[in-house]
Amino acid sequence: MIQINYGNFYEFEKDLKNGSFNIIVLDFPWGILKRDNNHTDVQWDTRPSIEALGVIADRLLDRFGYVIVFGDRNLIKVIEKEWQHIFTLRDEIAWVKPLGMPSHFLKPIPVFELILILRKCGTKVSDGAWNPRVIPGKPYLKKGRAGAVSTRRQLKGSTHRNETGMRHLQSVIHAPNKPAMRTWERDGMLHPTMKSVQLMLQLVKAYSNPGARVLDGFSGSASTAIACFLSGRHSKSYENDSMWFQQSVMRFNRLREMLGPGQVSQLLDQADEGVDEFDQSALYP
Repeated sequence: MIQINYGNFYEFEKDLKNGSFNIIVLDFPWGILKRDNNHTDVQWDTRPSIEALGVIADRLLDRFGYVIVFGDRNLIKVIEKEWQHIFTLRDEIAWVKPLGMPSHFLKPIPVFELILILRKCGTKVSDGAWNPRVIPGKPYLKKGRAGAVSTRRQLKGSTHRNETGMRHLQSVIHAPNKPAMRTWERDGMLHPTMKSVQLMLQLVKAYSNPGARVLDGFSGSASTAIACFLSGRHSKSYENDSMWFQQSVMRFNRLREMLGPGQVSQLLDQADEGVDEFDQSALYP
């Protein structure tokens, strides 16, 4: 089931069951934009209470689930300090964008964003879901010399066959931002910090299993919900800006129209059946 809800997440989170989500995506406002006479439309960029958000995430997250947080280095430092007794780092990923927006004339143009994958304190890395082959590619067969590779901490065989073509998740993800996204993703969308569906597909598929339950409390353009729709996960999202909510629903419905009713029905059944069989090349040839 894919739910894109209009409303303030903080008003609805009390009705959500404890431990009911396998992934919680948190891409909340960073609080870095300053209002002035030339920039009066930044009231949305108000950072919520990091401490309170950590308590909520801890309550709603499954014991072996993950919190996926977006931020810059300054925000990440605050999160790590406030949540050090609740969550611990599993992975740190950099999302590299093809286009950057100048932020300050004394700074380099920022073209990457940090992503933290957090697990609950007291859990092991091996406890949570891990499906690292998330990057589409062509099948291949490699032949070489067998032996030990110290940096891999494992033995290397003389033959390696990849029958599906899917590649391993990397610590640097190259995925488009607006306006480099596909037309169906970006048209009519005014959200200033959209995440691409390609990016969210890699994260959702790697850190959860088909049929998982994913929460996005700051939905924005609904990229998380769409990624869940395409990959056989259940999704519940909240967005409290009416314009962005309406545009995100438009974006989702446009995708449904592109795929057609038969394909949409199959995709909606995937989450209940616990499968992930959608061919991404239909959208990203």
